[in-house]
Order: sequence, then structure tokens, then C-alpha cells
Amino acid sequence: EENWPSRLVERAELERLLVEAIDRMPPIEKTVLSLYYQEELTLREIAKIVGLHESRISQLKSQALLRLRTYLEKCWPMKRGQA
Repeated sequence: EENWPSRLVERAELERLLVEAIDRMPPIEKTVLSLYYQEELTLREIAKIVGLHESRISQLKSQALLRLRTYLEKCWPMKRGQA
């Protein structure tokens, strides 16, 4: 595909924005996302590790994903429009 270099640049920029958004999160939200997506633990397993109820872990995961979505919606279209 002839457009692959620009897609690589876009992907790198998106990854940078994700890292930036995660860095801005409260530590507990980072921990929950890391354990859920990187370590592939269940919400119940995460709850046992951090000492919170499973329902609270679910809330924290939802908050973190909303925070990511909001940050990317704010930054990503602007970045793409500049390209």
C-alpha cells in the first residue's frame, strides 16, 4: 500500500498519545488497566491484589477508559488535522 509511511507515523503518534494519557492517570487507574490488559487478570483477581471490591475495580476500569477516550478525542483529531 502506497500510504503505509503515513500510517506508521499516525500509529506512532497515537501510541505516544496513549502513553501520555496513561501517564496522567491516577496510579490506581494505571494499575487496574495494566493488570487487566497487560497481565490479563480478571476484575476479581485485580480486586484481591489491590484490596478493593470487584465492583470498585470495574468502576475504576470504566473511569480509566473514559479518561483515555476523552483525552484521545481531544488530542487525536487535532493532531491528524495538522498532518
